[in-house]
Amino acid sequence: MATADVDKAARIRAKVERIGAFFERYGFAPVTGRVFAYLLVSTPSQSDFFSIQAFLRASKSTVSTALTTLRGEGLVDDVTLGGRRRRYFRINTSGWMNSLKNRLRRTTTLNEVLEDVLEEHNNAPEPLYFNRDLNRTSAVQARWPDGDERPVDEWDEKTINRDLNKIAVFQNYLADGIERLLDEWDEKQS
Repeated sequence: MATADVDKAARIRAKVERIGAFFERYGFAPVTGRVFAYLLVSTPSQSDFFSIQAFLRASKSTVSTALTTLRGEGLVDDVTLGGRRRRYFRINTSGWMNSLKNRLRRTTTLNEVLEDVLEEHNNAPEPLYFNRDLNRTSAVQARWPDGDERPVDEWDEKTINRDLNKIAVFQNYLADGIERLLDEWDEKQS
């Protein structure tokens, strides 16, 4: 292999590792992130299964699972090229865009969970603690930041409710902003 080819392969391998690690933090399994990264940086823009496997030095089953995951999420699709028996995989850019939009919308659904939590906090008549050893409810002693030991039921419920409500308001603010931004984006694209 010529020096230029070795340098290019090393450069691409480093990029795939860096980009793959990013997608791993984004929630992908390690090899899934690297398969996605490889398909992003590879030229030509589509690659067959065995090329992906050879580049990543991963087992057939691991690469197959990664491709199945990416296809299932609409991030990758496969094509056959005229006269060739192999399938080639490539990034599905419209699927990726839809996935990004859906992921943004899903991150704002925490407000529904917080509404349930706040409803429970606001409707609770009195604190309930379960003592595992006695198999009954009892007051639980806790060490507070000031060093005193007091029953847990002295916790300032108003403080936690206020803070949880602040988080819920923030989530609603984010949800409204994200929807507005997505609407603006769609409008500019048409």
